[in-house]
Amino acid sequence: MNIKHITINNIDEYTPLTTPVLYITSDRNVADCLTSKGEAVCIYVCNEEQLSAFEGYKYFITEGVQYSGHLDKVFCHIKNIPYVIAENDDFFIREECLEDLPKIYEMYEDDDCKRFLEPLPELSDCLTPESRFESVKNGYMLFEYGMWIIELKETGEVIGRVGFEYYDEKTVSLGFMIRKDHRKKGYAFKACLDCINYLKANNPELKIVAKVSGNNKDSLSLLHRLSAALNDYIEIIIE
Repeated sequence: MNIKHITINNIDEYTPLTTPVLYITSDRNVADCLTSKGEAVCIYVCNEEQLSAFEGYKYFITEGVQYSGHLDKVFCHIKNIPYVIAENDDFFIREECLEDLPKIYEMYEDDDCKRFLEPLPELSDCLTPESRFESVKNGYMLFEYGMWIIELKETGEVIGRVGFEYYDEKTVSLGFMIRKDHRKKGYAFKACLDCINYLKANNPELKIVAKVSGNNKDSLSLLHRLSAALNDYIEIIIE
């Protein structure tokens, strides 16, 4: 997606466009007017003290420092468009959307997932699909990583998850799963490699570990292949 980034501090400069646009402004009135027109808005501030003047807004940049992820991702989050992390000939790796949730819970009902993965939290009045989705989306912006969706290009099917979870301040933990009927096709290896390369490019300071049960022979074999392909870039922790 080709997203334009337009700086505007006078609403008279505004002309509606048919192409995707993220407007950047330091004027509250301009921000409110653009938002009322359904436009995506990111706020520019000179320092953190100015943030209080923009209560209700979530996305900021200051002096070239990106507060909440890069600007294309900001646009996608405002418009509720899943941001694409990577793609290859077979599938996209993208952020989760609300409609994915039933498919995710269904995949976790697989016996192997129950055996080797922690169960997903049960939905309830306190944890609704909507509140869970907002938490996931906020995590993507805060950390610049998370657990992402694997979607087949040919059919649009959700066939798995891959990504990273917080381990400590300097380290993330790699996680992955492929739907049972799409295993043994090389998807997990390609997805892990793609998202590791994404993390290396965008968060090169972070180390990667991968925790795996010693009884999970398939995942253990895959991780050893990954480690060899990446010159031991990831640390395998056998539990």
